[in-house]
Amino acid sequence: MESNSFNTPVGTADPQGNKGDSSSSTQADTTNAGQNGQGSQTGQSSPTGSLGQSTQTKPSGDDSASMRGAREEADSFGRRAADATSGYLQDAKAKASATVQAGKEYAQDAVNAAGKKIDSVKGQAAEMKQRGMQFAADEPMKAVVYAAAGSAVLTALLVTWMRGRR
Repeated sequence: MESNSFNTPVGTADPQGNKGDSSSSTQADTTNAGQNGQGSQTGQSSPTGSLGQSTQTKPSGDDSASMRGAREEADSFGRRAADATSGYLQDAKAKASATVQAGKEYAQDAVNAAGKKIDSVKGQAAEMKQRGMQFAADEPMKAVVYAAAGSAVLTALLVTWMRGRR
């Protein structure tokens, strides 16, 4: 069995003196293919190299270390991105919570203001009612005349308004 760069351990030399990296393995492939009478000289193109072995190379120690470093760097980047996203999410939650709380306070203030206004109108109506009852008790004849005059005015306005609609 012949030795070539595909079954040579990483970082060791093969019989031709080549190290097991990708550039020297390509040169060894060409040499071995020429020695075995296969490959480009015979016009045959085979997915396997000499003696039925795979043409794919194993990653060397440098490639493995660089891939490990890239993976660790990607993991680190992912963690930093997740931490930053988590921070932004917390900020957004805090701002949304503050906005909701401000909206609740505004709505409560509006309800309170409307309640105060309604209470004020109710108080004025109760006061007017009390004054009207006191006036009717003190001067009943004037109260009847004022009521008749007010009714006549309202009737005239209502009749005018109804005629204008036709």
